[in-house]
Amino acid sequence: MGMCYGNPVSDRKRKFAPGSPHIASAKRSKKPGLRIGGLPEDILSSIISKLPLKEAARTSILSSQWRRIWLCRANIDLSYHTVFSQSDKVRGWTTRGNILNRLKFIKSVGVVLQQHEGVGTENIRISFHLCDRYADHMDKWVKYTIASKAKGLILELLSMKFGPTIVRYNFPLQMLDTKKNSSLRRLRLHFVSLCPPADFRGFQNLTRLCLQDVNITNEDLQRLLSEGNHLECFRIACCETLTSLRIPHYVNRLKFLLVLSCPLLQDITLDCVVPALHYRGPLIPLELAAPSKLTNLWVELSSCHSALGFISSELPTTIPHLEMLTFRCSQFERADVVSRLRSFLSLRHLVLDLTITDLPRRTIDILDLGYLPEAAPFVEKLELHMVMDCLHKSYCQEDGELRSLPICPHSHLSLVTITGFIGEKDQLELALHILHNAMVLKALKIYRLRSEERIADGRRVALDFLAESDHRNVVEVDGAFNSPS
Repeated sequence: MGMCYGNPVSDRKRKFAPGSPHIASAKRSKKPGLRIGGLPEDILSSIISKLPLKEAARTSILSSQWRRIWLCRANIDLSYHTVFSQSDKVRGWTTRGNILNRLKFIKSVGVVLQQHEGVGTENIRISFHLCDRYADHMDKWVKYTIASKAKGLILELLSMKFGPTIVRYNFPLQMLDTKKNSSLRRLRLHFVSLCPPADFRGFQNLTRLCLQDVNITNEDLQRLLSEGNHLECFRIACCETLTSLRIPHYVNRLKFLLVLSCPLLQDITLDCVVPALHYRGPLIPLELAAPSKLTNLWVELSSCHSALGFISSELPTTIPHLEMLTFRCSQFERADVVSRLRSFLSLRHLVLDLTITDLPRRTIDILDLGYLPEAAPFVEKLELHMVMDCLHKSYCQEDGELRSLPICPHSHLSLVTITGFIGEKDQLELALHILHNAMVLKALKIYRLRSEERIADGRRVALDFLAESDHRNVVEVDGAFNSPS
């Protein structure tokens, strides 16, 4: 008997006819897809904020919802990397291309700020090579910042010092009058000129101010820091016209002051109470209000100096509350000041970052640093980072007996870190002095210079001589604890 087959075409039509059970089953099994537009707007805003500017702007054409999210972008970043395509960057290597890019940047900033509603704007950053020739455009950008009630403005007009004489943009401080702007809290200016008008009343609402490579006189800086401001953090760096820095007493909310690489600066006077100070530059007089409440001091000297000499002679005597001291310098000679070390009863954390440039090693004695815990009887952490830029020789027993300082038990030092350990005799003597006198020591960490793999004897010296005296198993060499064998 032959087999009978139905018509496959008519069967398929009946199977997928409207109202058939197959269609109902397909509808029930279909899972709803993920629609990114259905996410809450705060999540969408977070997503938009992480996109590059061009991609974020493109989302505004998707729908009215996406356009609203784009126009309410919290952070506006307009810079070389966010505005220009790869072809623009290549074009910028030519003189004509550089001019075209500058015009495109100015136009792009104007378009973005004009489209943006400014609602909920937190920070605006504009970073590009511009000078006073484009002041009209930049004035509009500053006005927009004020009108949008943004809380932060970063205006980085990157230096063009390698070209012809450049006139810097004169930042319009008069626009920051309190009545006109009560929202701006953070201001960072780079490569501008600052000339406060006669009726300027200071930054009444700013809490953070950063001036980098800014043209400003000593007198104008005093007017900038006028009475009644709320500054909490003030950073001034690479200002080549500043010769004297004085922070008046009424800047009484200041918590952190950074003074970095101002080449003509001759002195710093702090009439106000500043808990933390970071200074980088040559050794200059530092005068602090008496009594000072400075608790954290970071000094990086661009000139050669002795660490012990600085601590004993150069630190102001009016810092009884100093808890943390970080000192960085190059050292090429020994300072005979051990007998004149002052006491720092509040010091809890001491960091020394030293480049030893004694060629050959004849005058500097690292063992001298063993007197520091005696001068700071309550110090708990000691970090000694060394770069031995000199001829070196790792210690062996043929070099003679190891020296030791007078016994001076220390009852608070618990953590010591020494980096740049290459096994020099005085390095080993210092480590042994600490190991023998720190009564509550929990860890003595010894690290070699990672950049100088050719120096392998440092580890051997540490293992051979420190491990033998490590009865508490606290010595750690290059990340591994080493108990005596």
